[in-house]
Amino acid sequence: MVGKGLDGRERGFLAAALAVSALFAALAVWDAAPLRPPDGAARTVRAGTLLDAARVDLNSAGLEALCTLPGIGEQRARAILADRAANGPYARVEDVTRVSGITQNTIEDWGGIAYVSGPGTEGE
Repeated sequence: MVGKGLDGRERGFLAAALAVSALFAALAVWDAAPLRPPDGAARTVRAGTLLDAARVDLNSAGLEALCTLPGIGEQRARAILADRAANGPYARVEDVTRVSGITQNTIEDWGGIAYVSGPGTEGE
């Protein structure tokens, strides 16, 4: 195609492709979600919501929630559940180190995501 212009079919194809692209762009803009809630809509989002949702209570979390903690797979999560059932709730986050394979470094990797509920929550 060096030194040659576009023939009629190529020009037609190019025009159709540009028209379809323009149509899709117009539809994307027209169908886009509003950037702000409508007037009078309740604003329920508050600061810290995402972090609060990610936090894990070591005394009440199930298998899936425990698996969200860095360094905790299904096997260690089951070990935490077994330890909690055998020895009762944790008084401090650091008490989870009694589970084999969980060290102080593991807890530091959690970066404050894990906490304990109930009496003696000084590990929170």
